[in-house]
Amino acid sequence: MNNLPKVTVAMAVYKPDPDFFRQQLESINEQDYGNINLLVWNDSPCEFRCEKFVSQHITKIPYRIMDNGKNNGVTQAFANLTKAADGKYIAYCDQDDIWMNKKISLTVDFLEKHPECSCCHCECQLIDDHDRIIKEHYYPASLEIVNNIKYQKNIFLVKSWNIGCAMMMPTSVAKAALPFPDMVFHDQWLEMFALTKGNFCYMRESLLQHRIHGTNNSQTLHGVKKKSDYYRLKLEKEKNFFAFLKEHLAYWKEYQKVGMCISVRENYAQHPGIWTFFQMCRFIRVRPGVMLFELLMPLIPEWMFSKILNIIRQEVRKFGIR
Repeated sequence: MNNLPKVTVAMAVYKPDPDFFRQQLESINEQDYGNINLLVWNDSPCEFRCEKFVSQHITKIPYRIMDNGKNNGVTQAFANLTKAADGKYIAYCDQDDIWMNKKISLTVDFLEKHPECSCCHCECQLIDDHDRIIKEHYYPASLEIVNNIKYQKNIFLVKSWNIGCAMMMPTSVAKAALPFPDMVFHDQWLEMFALTKGNFCYMRESLLQHRIHGTNNSQTLHGVKKKSDYYRLKLEKEKNFFAFLKEHLAYWKEYQKVGMCISVRENYAQHPGIWTFFQMCRFIRVRPGVMLFELLMPLIPEWMFSKILNIIRQEVRKFGIR
């Protein structure tokens, strides 16, 4: 065991479903890797006391439960875990998935054999809240495509379809990515930052079952109920995230056209009209789906907007996209 690189499993917990939480803990406890420590950040300390629960199901590895007495949100919960991690590698973990017992050992083996890899992501199945498999594979394309850095940069900014629970990376890289921006989830920022330190690598092996259900924090357009929510929670966040990238991401200039597109979208949202409409059309190739949707938004009544959102969420969930 002493010769194995230490892995910190970083798990954020917020009012977990007891059965899902039990399955996740048991799958960590049964890992076949011999040098693991578990850090649990309880982000709902006033509503959920997890010490007794964790002690019942984590019996083979050392663990520590932390909180700061308040709800920090998922991104900052994982930031706090990252600060506390002391392993060579850090494996991010949700509260409701099921890990294969070789998840850590095979991922560490991959990273040790590929020192140029600053973050890796395993394949996984998607399951529902009854443990039924709803999708056998998560990757949207072949390994040759998803491991292409140009493809990665384009995808990672527009929308993260990676999931933190499938990612493992050198802890030194994760700590260098601090502070984590609040505008996006931790995994989207980490995957973008990882490209400044090496290669983001996708593995062939399917090593976990990722649970998709209605309360997932990462569900598409989370928190959006009406048009004003969309502009506040999506468009404004994108604007703030781009400003953050200019300060913290070495290759941010590759996204300058996206930054211009955000300004045009914001202008159209505030002043819909013929001139701003044609400005939007000039940038439609940058974000085709989003631009078309936002072009129509001023014409859509609130009641219809809510129905369209429900349809989008149902389709996204069906295909396992975030």
